[in-house]
Amino acid sequence: MKTLWIKEEYLRWILDGRKTLEVRVGYSNITRLEVGDHVMLNDQHPFVIKRIGRYANFEELLANESAQAIAPDLSREELLTALRKIYPPEKESLGLVALEIIRRSRESR
Repeated sequence: MKTLWIKEEYLRWILDGRKTLEVRVGYSNITRLEVGDHVMLNDQHPFVIKRIGRYANFEELLANESAQAIAPDLSREELLTALRKIYPPEKESLGLVALEIIRRSRESR
């Protein structure tokens, strides 16, 4: 099971059910993830990947995904700035992966 480390503010949004998309750059360990895979957030919160979107850059990502699902308290422009702060151009050039995640139910363990 893959562990994804999430900054505390973003993890809170996920656990509150307000953030349903986690964005990552296209490192090989991320691009190998598939729909239905189980992931652990910060080594303690089990989730399942419901859908995966793959994009060439942030503009394409934000044209196809809801900014509110990625960062519910940020405007599209604020989100773009935040993403570029986390992932500089050399990381963005790897491509982007949007992971739609849902809490893993007890039955699916």
